[in-house]
Amino acid sequence: MIKHLSQLESDTITEQAIVIPFDFSNKESVPEGKDLGDTIVIKPITVRTWFRIRPLILQIEKEDLEKIVVKKDEVNLDLADIMAKYDDLIVDIICLGIHNKKSNPPEWFRDVLIDNTTWEDMRILLNAIIYRIGFFPFYNSITTLRRVSPLKTETEIIAVRRNLMSWQESAKPDS
Repeated sequence: MIKHLSQLESDTITEQAIVIPFDFSNKESVPEGKDLGDTIVIKPITVRTWFRIRPLILQIEKEDLEKIVVKKDEVNLDLADIMAKYDDLIVDIICLGIHNKKSNPPEWFRDVLIDNTTWEDMRILLNAIIYRIGFFPFYNSITTLRRVSPLKTETEIIAVRRNLMSWQESAKPDS
């Protein structure tokens, strides 16, 4: 698993599509004539898709997201409870990340995905999408900045930004 995630990070940096072997054994929801193959491909996420996924990811509580994120040698006994807490939200994120187009993912794909995955499969797909959008480096940099910053709350950070903008406005020469 860790080797696979390292490859995901590498693919993200090089803008390669991520190909995840996947067994679609339950094909009841697959439309007639549709061949799903035996992989799920996650292409580089477009800005449009990022703007659609970002608000969904932000709905997951920080502590829960940290438990969903795969870490080396970690077994999360709360995974089923956490995944169940955000079930529809996680499926939406995964469908948008795999579909990665202007249109909405087809409803049948959502059903096929639900019919063929376990919570661990969903966790792997969610992690692949999060890696694909470069969320972890962004998240880690924000977390690091919060640890070393003398400002502890968003309110303080916003106030500092507004003070800076106000100061810059007053420092501009009259024109």
